[in-house]
Amino acid sequence: MRFPGKTFLLASLLALGACGGGGDDAPSPPGSTDPLVVNSLVDTATPDAGMVTLRSALANAKSGQRITFDPSLDGGTIALSIVGAEHTVLKGEVMGMRDEPSGPVSYLKGYFERDYGRSALYARKNVVLDASSLPRGITLAWTMGTQPAARVLAVYGNLTLTNVAITGGHSIAEKLTIVNPDDQPWTLGRGAAVAVWGVAKLTDCRFYDNHAEGDFDSSRDRGAFGGAVYADIVDITRCVISGNSVAGAGAAGGGVYAVGGADNAATVSRVDRSALTGNRLRALMAYGAGLYSDGGGIGNAKTLRVTNTTIARNLVEPDPRLPPFLLRAGYWRAAAVYISNGYLEVQGCTIVENRTRGVPRTDSLGRANLAGAVAATVGNAHAVEDMVIGHSIIAGNTVEAIGATTYPQDVFTGSLFYFRSAGYNRFGTLDFNQILVPVGLPDWHSLIRKHYPQAGDSSGVEAADVLDLAGGVTLSTSILSVGEQPGTLVPLHYQPRGDALAQVPASAYGIDETLGEYQVYSGTDNFLAILLGRIEKLYALQNFAALFTADFESFLQTVDSDTATAGVQPYRDPNGTPILTLATTRFFGPAQTWPRELETHPYPEF
Repeated sequence: MRFPGKTFLLASLLALGACGGGGDDAPSPPGSTDPLVVNSLVDTATPDAGMVTLRSALANAKSGQRITFDPSLDGGTIALSIVGAEHTVLKGEVMGMRDEPSGPVSYLKGYFERDYGRSALYARKNVVLDASSLPRGITLAWTMGTQPAARVLAVYGNLTLTNVAITGGHSIAEKLTIVNPDDQPWTLGRGAAVAVWGVAKLTDCRFYDNHAEGDFDSSRDRGAFGGAVYADIVDITRCVISGNSVAGAGAAGGGVYAVGGADNAATVSRVDRSALTGNRLRALMAYGAGLYSDGGGIGNAKTLRVTNTTIARNLVEPDPRLPPFLLRAGYWRAAAVYISNGYLEVQGCTIVENRTRGVPRTDSLGRANLAGAVAATVGNAHAVEDMVIGHSIIAGNTVEAIGATTYPQDVFTGSLFYFRSAGYNRFGTLDFNQILVPVGLPDWHSLIRKHYPQAGDSSGVEAADVLDLAGGVTLSTSILSVGEQPGTLVPLHYQPRGDALAQVPASAYGIDETLGEYQVYSGTDNFLAILLGRIEKLYALQNFAALFTADFESFLQTVDSDTATAGVQPYRDPNGTPILTLATTRFFGPAQTWPRELETHPYPEF
């Protein structure tokens, strides 16, 4: 592999202040006509003659028609106080439960229209709000707080925002009347600033002081997602997304939640030259206080690409409203970035001073319920694809095991298929202990999972050695953190120092990767026996293979894969034959989610 060299500093770059866009002379999106020009800050759907309000323009605009703002509104705030939709309709996931031999498993039924609750503004068409001609932009603010609670803007279609600030949004799940068992029990607390079922293209925008809250009921609708932004696909450039929060029994994406293209042909969500800082998640199941990607949903493998971005001082922690006895069942992971499906690419980013707090525990397989700043799903029935990180500083992030200890953890790879370094990273602590190790199908280079370190990589670094934490942090002039260091101004950019400066070569450079395959040409799969023999020889272990085999086969004799049936029910292969020996245990499977195949259960469970 070869990667182009860069001459810029090894740190994320953020363009501060409003940046000019296309202005009113820029071409309109296909299918639109001349732009509608908002000339009043008043919030009304029925303006006086000659007055055009945002609400009236949004109602009258054709799909994709640009809405711009009169120069007299420069720096102004449109104070929204009217609920435009009591029951906002957007698509969302619908989950179900089914019994498997390994136990109850949740599954995705699909994406269907759902009730997202109240929105100040709502449109079922493509929406374009363009304030690029205003030097100080325009602000949309929900002014009613939680009386009633409403998100600022919901779009069933694509949304394009340029040079717009959104604040004050509150999306709170509320009980619905249930007539049939399959009825939706709660509205969805998602996207307190914007909720979009389509592509959210956000440029030179600010999202701050927005808050989403889900239910605390034991329903499948307990997910509160996207303190500021919830969208199927995100395309974010030069934005500040700070001081937002999500709370509930389950919560994800304190700043941004990207479904990732579940209902869209696009394969990549992007965040570029932005700051996601000072956001917070409080929940029993909490993932990604800065940024979360679902990779297109279960069964998909789409990409989240984050470039030249600062992700800092975000916080994951338990919700104080949860009863203490529940906390022993919680998960708290990834105060910066979390992926549950698909691919993650991080290039030229600074990820620092994020903190994950939670009540520590491990499951029967020894997997911890806490994970640091950048993390991927961990499990034996679910897996994610690749994580690629290059030219980035990821250090100074911590995990606080409440009642126990605080320790550094910057990258937790979870059940990745591959971790790849693109070189010239400055890492603090990396945790690879849950990365997958089984062999795959032919042409699936699965023997070597960890392609690290590469050229220019360093680990074990202290944040203060590679960043000027004393005087080199650029702060917002107005946005306050609700994450780490609450009540203080959020950071936007960190100045690199020491050996983080000028390290990336100006010319292209190469990195080396070792690949390995294993293939059964005929007969039974004997990979485990070969592997055990080589470990015994390499480490000079007496009788290791025989002892391991005896222990493993003893475990297989005691397995009860179906507790509903009397007696011991061993694992079985696709032909129904019991799996009772190491020789009949398969150690490979489909190239994406191998653990779901029943015949591969014995080894990961063991």
